[in-house]
Amino acid sequence: MYTLTNLLFSVSLVVYVTVNVMMAAVRWGHKCASYAAHMDYYFPAWRTLIYCALSNLVLLPAVFMPNDTDALIQLRLMLILSSPYLCAVMMFSYFGRVLKVTWWKKPIYILSFPYALLSGFLVVLVIIPGTQLQLGELLFAVVFYCTCMLAAAYLVCFVLAFRMIALELQRFSEENYSNPDDFPKQYAQEILWIPVLHLIMSWSMAINGAMWAFSFGFLILSALGVVFLLGALSPHRAIEVEQLEAGEVPVEPEPEPVPAKTEPVPEGVELLSAERKEEILALIRHEVENENAYLDNHLTLASLSRRCGMNRTYVSIVLSERLGGFFNYINQCRLAHVDSYRAANPKSDLGEAVLASGFSNRQSYYNARKRLK
Repeated sequence: MYTLTNLLFSVSLVVYVTVNVMMAAVRWGHKCASYAAHMDYYFPAWRTLIYCALSNLVLLPAVFMPNDTDALIQLRLMLILSSPYLCAVMMFSYFGRVLKVTWWKKPIYILSFPYALLSGFLVVLVIIPGTQLQLGELLFAVVFYCTCMLAAAYLVCFVLAFRMIALELQRFSEENYSNPDDFPKQYAQEILWIPVLHLIMSWSMAINGAMWAFSFGFLILSALGVVFLLGALSPHRAIEVEQLEAGEVPVEPEPEPVPAKTEPVPEGVELLSAERKEEILALIRHEVENENAYLDNHLTLASLSRRCGMNRTYVSIVLSERLGGFFNYINQCRLAHVDSYRAANPKSDLGEAVLASGFSNRQSYYNARKRLK
């Protein structure tokens, strides 16, 4: 007989599974006409999202058997196993494809097989009579050991995926890059907390094992799923459809070598005299404004320092003190160039002026204009 506690548990689990099925259905069926032809670009992980969302169907046995010890054991083991695996797969699949790295694929593919095998085995042990986990302590010990070993491997993958995204966010610091490449920086910052909270909640529920913990936890996970789905409905890639179809996708630059230091790195700002700062300022202005360095849509602080023949630290100090910082200065020049370009070419459209002024795309132009004007 269902008690109120059991009923709340079953309802919360049904809500969680339903939200995941809806996520899969929406991602499968929601294809805006303008983006449908380029789903793999604008929604790099749409297939992976469907797979991960539907994977939660293996939790359903506990809905119908809330009083069954084996069903609850299966549920707890699957929470320990699936959260780091599914979160790592989602992060790698989306951001790995955005960054065009492939090193993550082989370990994920290899670890997906034992995940599917063990999760299916756990479901069979619960729903088929005569094969329950209670048949023997040795069987349970083997299953539990395999689950923990796999969960540890998935946790390593989770940490690696999180680290990859965090490092990329750091690399795209606006003080080093004047025109960030096609990387959804804002989206990454907004959703990076979701897999962390998902892992914490799932493992907390599995360790606690109480009905109230499951009821509360599944409702929280359902809310996280809704937030994630709403954020994933719109594409977060910078290149617009027209540019993509015209082949106007910026080529990603090769990692820049560490610039040779022409002077020793200063220990502090006080080592630069006012006269020295004026000399560096003149060099910067010459390269940026006279030599039009800002038209390089991959201009970085390091490359500008090399063009000036100066130490990067010196250039950074002067930019911060005299010109408002690297990002602000370069993009102010670009914004001014957009206006002058359109004035000189009345028949040109905004997209043409933006690309001719050093912006990699119109979204970069809009972001810079919003921030600086």
